[in-house]
Amino acid sequence: RLAAHTTLSGELVGVHLYLAGRTLELAALVDTGNTLADPLSDAKVLVAEWEAVRGLFAADLLTEQALCDPVGGAAKLAAVLGAQRVRMIPYRSVGVSSGMLLAVRVDGAVIGSRVENRLLVALCPGKLSVNGNYTALVGADG
Repeated sequence: RLAAHTTLSGELVGVHLYLAGRTLELAALVDTGNTLADPLSDAKVLVAEWEAVRGLFAADLLTEQALCDPVGGAAKLAAVLGAQRVRMIPYRSVGVSSGMLLAVRVDGAVIGSRVENRLLVALCPGKLSVNGNYTALVGADG
């Protein structure tokens, strides 16, 4: 049986993201192994499925295929949102010795009951949850 994650156990938290007048709500798994941070600013990084957060962006700004080329995607996002909002986040995970995720600094976020003003959202082209219970990962402290 697959492990069930719930909000009651504190493993899942609600997340509200704000970007350029748009608001989005999603569920995130609190991942104690997620220590991602922006190497330039040390800002926290939330990893989110692209499909779950695409409503924050203008239609057709990016495609899932473009996310597989983070450098090209970064150039496209920077042209619209401004270079100061776009980052490339290096990461390692099981089966990936080194990789890069395209990330965007949002205007603000609420994770659970905590307000975050310096949060990056890394855009994941694939699914994070097998059963769809969550569409984002957040570190235990953020």
